[in-house]
Amino acid sequence: METALIAIGSLVPLLVILVVIHELGHFATARAMGVKVLEFGVGFPPRAFGVYTGNTPVRIDGATRFVGLSGVGELNCGQKVMVSSTEDSDGNLVARVIELGRKKVKGEPEEEARPGEKDLLKHEGKVRNVSNDGFTLADMLYSVNWAPIGGFVRLAGEANPSVPRSLASKGPGTRFLVLIAGPFMNAILPLFIFTALLMIPQDVLVGRLQIAEVGEGTAAAEAQVMPGDIVLRANGTKIENRLEFTRQINLNGGSNMEMLVEREGQQVQLYVRPRFDTDAARWLVGVIPQLVDTRMESQSQPIYKAIPNSFVNTWEMLVLVKQALGGAFGEGSSPEFSGPIGIAQVTGEITRDGGFYGWLGVGILLSINLAILNVLPIPMLDGGRMFFVALEWVRRGKKIPAEKEGMVHLIGFALLIGGIVLVSVNDIGRLIDGRSFLG
Repeated sequence: METALIAIGSLVPLLVILVVIHELGHFATARAMGVKVLEFGVGFPPRAFGVYTGNTPVRIDGATRFVGLSGVGELNCGQKVMVSSTEDSDGNLVARVIELGRKKVKGEPEEEARPGEKDLLKHEGKVRNVSNDGFTLADMLYSVNWAPIGGFVRLAGEANPSVPRSLASKGPGTRFLVLIAGPFMNAILPLFIFTALLMIPQDVLVGRLQIAEVGEGTAAAEAQVMPGDIVLRANGTKIENRLEFTRQINLNGGSNMEMLVEREGQQVQLYVRPRFDTDAARWLVGVIPQLVDTRMESQSQPIYKAIPNSFVNTWEMLVLVKQALGGAFGEGSSPEFSGPIGIAQVTGEITRDGGFYGWLGVGILLSINLAILNVLPIPMLDGGRMFFVALEWVRRGKKIPAEKEGMVHLIGFALLIGGIVLVSVNDIGRLIDGRSFLG
C-alpha cells in the first residue's frame, strides 16, 4: 500500500506539471499569433471551479439576437452570458447571439442554431461593463478540473476556418508554430531543471573506482581489463564514482570506449566495446567495480558553467534513450515499454530511493519522452496534426477535408488506447510477479 501511495503521489503531480508546461506553450503561442484562446484547464473535466479573465470588446447591432434576455438593457456587470460573434471588416467582434448563462433543465431542448451561426465564434464569460453599442466580456477561462492527470487548452475553431480568430483560419506556418510550441516546452524544460540541479550544492561520494572482478568472455576481458585496475577516465571523462562509469558505458554502447586505467603505478590505455544485456536492459562491459579511498565532496557549478552543461546533460539523456532502444533492437529483442501503471511504478521506486532529486530525474526523462512522442506523426497528438499541416503546405494550401482528418485522428486514437491497454496488462503482470521495472 505504501509503495502504491508513493507511486501515485509522485506521478500525478509530475504529470500535471509536465502537461501544464506543454499546454503553456500552445497557450502563449496561440495568443501571440492572434488565435482566440477560450480555456486553459488544469486536469480534465468535470470542472471543479474556474475564473474568467480578460477584456474582450463585443459590439451589438440591429441583427443581434437575444435568448433569455429582452435586450441589451438587461445585461449587468458580473452576469454570465454565452455569445456567438462574427467579425466586421475592421476586425471587431459583433454579437449575433447573446444567451443568458443558466443551468438547463433536464430534458429541455437545445436552442437550435440558425443558418450561418455554426461559423460564429462561440465564447462565454462574465460581463465587465455595458455601453449603448456593446459590452466588454471576460471570456478567458482558467479552470481547475477534478481529474488531476494533465491539462488542456481550448482554442476557437480548431477545425473550422470560418470561425473568427480561429486556429483553422490561420496559415500553415502559424498553425505549425502553435502545435510545435507544446513539445518545444517539454524539450527545453530539462535545460532549466539541469541548470538548477548543477547550481545547487550536493554532497557526492567520490573516490577511486577499482575493478574488483572481470567476467570471463566479457567485453572487458577481451580488452584485457584486469582486477585491481583503477579507472581514471572513460571516453575522456574523469571517473570518480560508479554512476559516472555506468553512464559512460551506456553512452558508448556498441562502439569502442576509450578507458584510461592505472595498473601497478602506470597508466594503461584500453579500448572496451560494451555489449547490450537484454535481461538488464542496458549496456555492460562485464566488470564489478568498487569505490575505494572514498570521501564526501560538495559539488556545484556557477551559472556560466551550469547552463552549457545543462545542454550537454540533456543531449546525453537523448543519447541514452536512443542507446537503450538501439541496443534492444540490435539484440533481436523488443524494448520493454511501459504504460501508465509501469510509469507510476518506476516513478515511485526512484522517488522512494532517490528522494526529490530522483523525482526530478524522472521528470526530465518523461519531459524528453513527451517532446519526442508529440513530434512523431501519431494521429490525435501534436505530431499527427503537424503532419496534416505539412501535407497542406506540400499541396500548396489545399487542405485535407476536416471530416477525413478527424476520422484519421479518431482511428489513431483508438489504436493508441488499445496499445496502452496491452502495455498496461504487461505492467500488471509484472506487479503480480513482484518484478521491478528497474531490475
